[in-house]
Amino acid sequence: MTDQLKFKTRPAGRSWFAGVARCTLPLLMACVTLPAFAHNNNAYVANYNDNTVSVINTVANKVAATIPVGSAPAGVAVSPNGASVYVANFGNNTVSVINAASNAVTATIPVGGAPSAVTVSPDGAHLYVANSNSNTVSVIDTASNTVTATVAAGQQPYSLAISPNGTHVYVGDIGSDSVSVIDTASNAVTATVSVGDVPFSLAVSPDNARVYVADFNSGKVSVISTSTNTVTSTMTAGSGANAIALQFFGALMYVANYNANTVSVITPYNGDVVETITVGAAPDALAVACGNVYVANSNSNTVSVINPFNGSVATVNVGNAPVAVATQPVNW
Repeated sequence: MTDQLKFKTRPAGRSWFAGVARCTLPLLMACVTLPAFAHNNNAYVANYNDNTVSVINTVANKVAATIPVGSAPAGVAVSPNGASVYVANFGNNTVSVINAASNAVTATIPVGGAPSAVTVSPDGAHLYVANSNSNTVSVIDTASNTVTATVAAGQQPYSLAISPNGTHVYVGDIGSDSVSVIDTASNAVTATVSVGDVPFSLAVSPDNARVYVADFNSGKVSVISTSTNTVTSTMTAGSGANAIALQFFGALMYVANYNANTVSVITPYNGDVVETITVGAAPDALAVACGNVYVANSNSNTVSVINPFNGSVATVNVGNAPVAVATQPVNW
């Protein structure tokens, strides 16, 4: 058993959070008053060993439905309008399309080998799928649910993130320790950036200026400048850093540490770890919704729900081996 990487946590009182909360609380509270068609109140969890997706109602933090999908679901994404959910089925090379209103699969789309991640363009028109065994990214037209392009990426493309302005897709290539940069206008790779050891997850800053990459084997986060496509700095996270999410307009970063059963809370502007939160076993994925952080714990079959306002952590039981979680994208 490897030694867990330990951080000095901040003292009680959470003063580091007070300024962020004051600025963003009204915006977070607004999400509960949006009309039903504009906001999807669910978190969707891909259960790899069950071939299902658990639907968590984020108001009650309870599982509201369980949806059968394809074999070994490994990635999940929600459309910007909250109406559709897309699931990458690693085991049978397909994407399941779920109607969020009915919780039913309405289409199945063949893609490349071992699809591990999906992301949707900000306008909802295109879906991007990382095919880890084919070294490609499939581009899907969401109106017709058909593959319209296939882009060659690096070795074992495993994770994806799209810029808030929709101009670029960033691909974490775990086999080549690099990030492929895809221009969405041309569907071509325009740059390849060397990063840390095994880039498992990515997130793009709200201003489109930086890409944050969780490097699993180094326990660090590589920071890429999107203007130069170079790594400008690194931040220390925890052992087995393998999932990353931004919150509060990019003021806070959450990094799931698979080997340490923790989530690091980092202020991106200076790289400080301001808190380390214990969650379930083998945290594998992160998503945010209305202030809370949802952590899929693949070895405990649970989702930890972190409330950053009061520091509490709730636990929701889901399916077997939850490896991905997604909520409706934030409109920065």
